[in-house]
Amino acid sequence: MAFTDGVMAVAITLLVLNLEVPSVPTSDLNEAVADLFPSLIAYLLAFALVGRFWIVHHRLFETLRAFDARLMTLNLAFLALIVLVPFGTELFDRYTSEPIAAAVFGAIMGLAALTHWTMSAHTLREGYVDEAARAERLSFARPIGLGFTVLFLLSVPVAYLSTTAAALMWTATILLHLPLRRAGARG
Repeated sequence: MAFTDGVMAVAITLLVLNLEVPSVPTSDLNEAVADLFPSLIAYLLAFALVGRFWIVHHRLFETLRAFDARLMTLNLAFLALIVLVPFGTELFDRYTSEPIAAAVFGAIMGLAALTHWTMSAHTLREGYVDEAARAERLSFARPIGLGFTVLFLLSVPVAYLSTTAAALMWTATILLHLPLRRAGARG
């Protein structure tokens, strides 16, 4: 977990490097700061998504009583995708209206979500999940738990129709997570 926490911390830290302090005359500072707004939005979205992955990842690993080489390999693949998030974020920030930029960001997030879902399913299949947490993990590892993965991956072709629609799909994964989580906890 310490290694994973470190990788996540580096990824989140790298996100902020896309925000550059303007170097303009004082009279132009208001406009220069306003021009940073799209970059700030890209940063906040990516920060929220990586932060969400970090929380979900902790929830999974807190329930484990054992692990194996396959889980460690899947975890490394997940982390490899997480460290690509700053690249995908900057690409989308610089080329917001270009479909390929939105498609790359959506693909990175979708593959990270799929890899994490695969880790969860693997731990259940191998019996690594503590019995007290098994019911919660089962609800996540079922095909319905792939909803966010599907939303990210669907944003890839949607990006070629509208980069704004793709970005709204990513935002929806954050906004929809809380109500669905509460509903799943009750049922």
